[in-house]
Amino acid sequence: MSVPYRITIRVSQETMKKLEKLVESYDYESVSDIIRKAIDEFVERNYKEKPKKVDLMIPRKVLDSLSDDLGSKSSISLDDLIRAVLREYTSRQLEERAQKLTSSDEADLQQDGE
Repeated sequence: MSVPYRITIRVSQETMKKLEKLVESYDYESVSDIIRKAIDEFVERNYKEKPKKVDLMIPRKVLDSLSDDLGSKSSISLDDLIRAVLREYTSRQLEERAQKLTSSDEADLQQDGE
């Protein structure tokens, strides 16, 4: 296989030893072959424009309550439930990130003041 581009990377001695053992153990051509395959897998997994998966953890009480409501007219559709849960999840993620940024900015300001 002809590969027209070259990328240079640096790894620790420990990582290099592990890569060399993988070459021996799994009959790879070379360390470069392992890295090339790892990059191909990474790109394949991440490049596609597909929706990200989100694992939702719903407390048993909430799930039982939702199950009871499914047959009643007061229940919401599954699509609406998923939208509401994702909206809440996204909101919490944004709040956490904003709080981290704020904390980091405050720490920087304190260091500058010293």
